[in-house]
Amino acid sequence: MQAHTPRSLTTVRMALRLPFSAADVADYLFSPEVVGSWLGTRAVLRPEIDSVVFFPKGIIHSDQPAGSDKFSLGRVSALAWPVHKASGSSALPERKASPVASPFKLIVNLNDRTEVNQVSFRISPCERYQPKRSLRQRDLLHRRPPGARDYCLIRIAQSGLEGKIERDFAVKSWQSVINRIDRLMKALHRAKRRERQAIIVVHGIGEQRPGQMLSDFVENIFPEAAGEVHFLKPDYISSLFEMRTMTVRGDKKNRPTTDVYELYWAHLIRDTTLMQVYRWGLRLLLSNKSPNSIKIPLKLIRVAILLIIILAILNLVFRDVISSWIAGIGFGIFLIIPIIVKFFYWVLGNDFIIGYAGDAARYLDPYADNIASRQAIREAGAKILDDLHAKNRYARIIVYGHSLGGVIAYDILSHDWMRRARKHHKMHETRSRALVKLESILNQGESRHSNLTDDDIQSMQHAAWQEYRRNGFDWRVSDLVTTGSPLAHAEWLLNLSDFNNLKKKRFFPTCPPQTEGRNVPGLGGKPRLLQVFTFTHAYKDKNRPDAQCSVQVPHHAGLFALTRWTNLYFHYDGLLKGDPIAGPLKKPFGDWIKDVDLKTTRGFAHNRYTNRGEPASIEQVRSALNLSLHRPLADYQPCGE
Repeated sequence: MQAHTPRSLTTVRMALRLPFSAADVADYLFSPEVVGSWLGTRAVLRPEIDSVVFFPKGIIHSDQPAGSDKFSLGRVSALAWPVHKASGSSALPERKASPVASPFKLIVNLNDRTEVNQVSFRISPCERYQPKRSLRQRDLLHRRPPGARDYCLIRIAQSGLEGKIERDFAVKSWQSVINRIDRLMKALHRAKRRERQAIIVVHGIGEQRPGQMLSDFVENIFPEAAGEVHFLKPDYISSLFEMRTMTVRGDKKNRPTTDVYELYWAHLIRDTTLMQVYRWGLRLLLSNKSPNSIKIPLKLIRVAILLIIILAILNLVFRDVISSWIAGIGFGIFLIIPIIVKFFYWVLGNDFIIGYAGDAARYLDPYADNIASRQAIREAGAKILDDLHAKNRYARIIVYGHSLGGVIAYDILSHDWMRRARKHHKMHETRSRALVKLESILNQGESRHSNLTDDDIQSMQHAAWQEYRRNGFDWRVSDLVTTGSPLAHAEWLLNLSDFNNLKKKRFFPTCPPQTEGRNVPGLGGKPRLLQVFTFTHAYKDKNRPDAQCSVQVPHHAGLFALTRWTNLYFHYDGLLKGDPIAGPLKKPFGDWIKDVDLKTTRGFAHNRYTNRGEPASIEQVRSALNLSLHRPLADYQPCGE
């Protein structure tokens, strides 16, 4: 009797080379919202060991009758998911660490059968295909400069196929999957090439012309002498016909095309009177919250005023007693004061007092007659932010404010965050890992916290911002950059005797956000008090209508958990060195602000932050703007944003 000979088993293999890094492709293709775009509608494939896999009809050969909607089942039997440096971008859980160059591997056992019947997915780093390289060329390729494009190879293999029918079916189905991946990634590549970012610049005090700061900012930050290409375009956002937009062409270092807008607000503060300026100036003079840099001059002025008042009283009360020379001094002082005031008014001129000091007096002094102007400026800024979000054209928005413009930018972001923070397009399987990791810094020991640099904190903030965007929330402001900001003296300029209390009550957003205590279970069942700035946001998932879905989000004053804040200032040293208006912001607004102390220069430096005569300062501003956009593929939806 002849023994039964088992039928031979074959394996089908497909491969595709992609112009992206293996880590980004793995995060993107295996995210829950993208799997169905290339594997088939309602497919379930998670990179989790022992998780159940559902292959839709038409992928795996089945004996089910035609028209059946049943899935082919499988289970993840092997997994290799290297920990990689993706700036906290991964939407998938961290797994066992392995070298960054290791391939990503996921193996599925089909229908709980033996390991012979498997589907494997491998994504590994590779070189761009160029035939017949010399050894020297290969060595140079392995030492590519930073910013060079990464490539990867995705391979799909199905083993344990019996006979020609199963093999042909597998070839056809997996080739279709490879084609869908190819189309998906090509569309993604086109979307990345068309990607843009926006910068909003907010000018400071003074009678500036529309577009004046916009032109100076672009010409100095993106100089044509350095090969930058920029051109003027109509501004379809602003309601002012005088305004224009500057477009800066992207470069080869991951900086996309950048549109620069200006928030022009000088026309919204008009009809300022001398009395309004003097009232604000007198309040500052008599305040006990003045900064240390000008305490001595203010004290001398106060002593002089006090002496004048005393002499005046003596002259009036003891006119018949005191000697004639004391009376003459008192009478002379009354004559000199108007002359001094008139002299300074003549030297400085009406344009300076009304046009410069008047802008600060009207915006920073919340009297009833200033509220309308403050509201109009903030509404104009919020409208620009809303319109840029509504256009859905920009991957991110950067806000830059100089001098009083930094205060206006801070106010606009604070108010727009409260209105926009809970708006979202749709919710997928959400995660809060990056945000919770950032929040946990506040509960670490002082020694561990002190080891983190400003760049470390900002990297974690950016990762939390990316995660927040992937979770479906529509907040695109990634950076706030302030130069010469008077917020360093906020308590004095705003006349806030209870400034610290207002911060604790979240009236003024801080960086990090203000926290509240929350009891959580600890070791041994004892409650542990944690400081948190997030709360649980519940939402409905249309794919799981019965599930209780939630995600952690920052509170109404928590925008700086996601938005990086960089502050640049010239150190003030004496009357003729540096910028007396500006200063560090860590003390008044939080330790997560990145303060950049610029080199002290001679003369009044308040207007030199983007001046061509200060190339080091310009370079620092360029660095603070974080112009390069490293956006992981996991941020994109299957059809592109």
